[in-house]
Amino acid sequence: MGSSRHRTATGSDVARGLVAILLDYGGTLDGDAAHWFDHFVRLYEECGVSVPRARLHEAFYRADELLGHEPGIRSYGLERMVRRHVELQLEHGALGPPVLAERLALAFIRDTRRAWEQNRPLLRRLAARFRLGVVSNSYGNMPALLAEAALGPFEIILDSAVVGIAKPDLALYRLAADHLALPPAAILHVGDSWERDIVPAHATGMRTAWLARPDAAMPDLPTPVWRIESLLALEALLR
Repeated sequence: MGSSRHRTATGSDVARGLVAILLDYGGTLDGDAAHWFDHFVRLYEECGVSVPRARLHEAFYRADELLGHEPGIRSYGLERMVRRHVELQLEHGALGPPVLAERLALAFIRDTRRAWEQNRPLLRRLAARFRLGVVSNSYGNMPALLAEAALGPFEIILDSAVVGIAKPDLALYRLAADHLALPPAAILHVGDSWERDIVPAHATGMRTAWLARPDAAMPDLPTPVWRIESLLALEALLR
C-alpha cells in the first residue's frame, strides 16, 4: 500500500476551490471498480462455463476492437451494445453453448442497470454543486448510452472514438479542461484505472480520486490521491 496520505480521505480539502468533476464510465459510472473484462470473467463462472482466462482475454479484446468498427455503433444503446459484444466474444474463442450468449448479456445488462440506478441520484445532487463531465474510452456511443441511462446532467462527454484521443493520452484530459475553460487544478477526475485514469489526470494537474476494490494495492504519487471504494462515497469526500 502507498503512504497514509494516499489512502481513503475524509476530505475537507478535496472540495475547496473545486469547480468540476470528470468521471470515467466503464468501471466507474456503471459499476464500482468493475472492469468489463473482470465482470465477464465472473459472469462466465456464474454461468458454469469454464473458459481459460487467456482465451477469454483474447476473445474479449477482439470483440472490443470489432465492436468499435460496426456501422451505426454511435446509436447503440446498452442492450444492443452488450448483446453484440457477447456475440463477438463467442465468435472469437470464448466457447460455450448457444444459450450462453443470452445468459451473459442479460446478467451484464442487469448489473449495469443496477449501477445506473444506484448512481443516478448521487449525480443529480453533485450537479447542483459542480459542473460534471464524462471522459471515457468507448466505441463512439457514449452520448447515446448516457442519455439512455439518464445519468448526469453532463456538460461535456468526451468519447475516445469520437474525439480521436484515447486514455491514457494526456491530451484527452487537457481537451476536457479546455472544453470546461478551467485550470486543471479546479477539476477532480474520478476513475477506476490507475494507469488510464489516475496517472494521466494527475499529470495534467487535476485532482484525482481512485475508485478501487478494497484489496487493490495503491501505488505512490508525489501528491495526494484520494481513494474511494464506491462512487457513493464521493459525496462524503466532497463535504
